[in-house]
Amino acid sequence: GNLKYVEKQYLSSGSHVKLLSGSASSSVNHDFQNFMDTSKYRSYLVQFTDVVSAGDNERLDLIFVANTTLQNGSNYWGAVQGYRSGDATYVDAYEQITQGKLGVGLVMNSGNAGNYLFYVFNAPNQQDMSNSVYGQNWGYRSDYGDYMFTNFTFGLNNSANVTGMRITESGGNATVFDYQIYGIVK
Repeated sequence: GNLKYVEKQYLSSGSHVKLLSGSASSSVNHDFQNFMDTSKYRSYLVQFTDVVSAGDNERLDLIFVANTTLQNGSNYWGAVQGYRSGDATYVDAYEQITQGKLGVGLVMNSGNAGNYLFYVFNAPNQQDMSNSVYGQNWGYRSDYGDYMFTNFTFGLNNSANVTGMRITESGGNATVFDYQIYGIVK
């Protein structure tokens, strides 16, 4: 009776459906292919935890994939704004680069693992930031000697029908992390 009705109503009005989860192996590039389905989902919640990398003050970056084609032309525009625990702000903005910045570079080792939480919006066949990302990352930054918390946003300025994403480490070092990706039902 009522329980089935409430369950159906909830599932059709914006619930999160787990699409992918696991642990990413030690690699510079991590491809998450063919999980974007605009007939079911227009946005996605992505969580990376316990991110470990060999580099100091490196970050994860994102390149959208359309079918199997990397969208790594100079079409990413974005901004990063954050706060340091040492009571200082951090600001970065960019235009026409080859990948989107997922926040600020951090020390990501076993003692100071990085963390990322972000949303991906997929609006295919539209120009002007049709596929965009906004979210947060936080962790330890060695050259400042304190913790950083940043908000970031960026968009892909072309009309590619995006089907997945590549996560890459900004300094070219291998990373490992746990991940969960949810589709948000239309």
